[in-house]
Amino acid sequence: MNWKPFPKQEIALLSPAFETLFGGSRGPGKTDAGLVWMTYDTDNPFYRGLVIRKNADDLSDWVDRAVRFYTPMGARIAYRPAVITFPKGAVIRTGHLKDDQAYTKYVGHEYHRILIEEATQIPDEVRYLQLIASCRSTI
Repeated sequence: MNWKPFPKQEIALLSPAFETLFGGSRGPGKTDAGLVWMTYDTDNPFYRGLVIRKNADDLSDWVDRAVRFYTPMGARIAYRPAVITFPKGAVIRTGHLKDDQAYTKYVGHEYHRILIEEATQIPDEVRYLQLIASCRSTI
């Protein structure tokens, strides 16, 4: 991948924090940084990532960019919802939070990284905490 982060993208990408908020107006590279951040362990066949948006339709731009970023790395993309599988078996899934029941789809799952594409679309802290409870790792 021929991509070089801007200084603030690099700060976010190198952050050791469990939660990192990367905000700003349109155009400063939040989506690209998120795409790169999600690849942190894609050589590990047990790696699982989750990319979330309020509804599945809102993820279409992210998925389009993921195709451009990840296919040169040998990734395969399946759709509805998008699932990205890397050559060694790592998987990045996409999902939505359009209703109260959507949060229950992630309970009990183990994701090593969760990218919330638009955190302001999560209506309250309880739902946020339900979601990130699935961000844990045994690898």
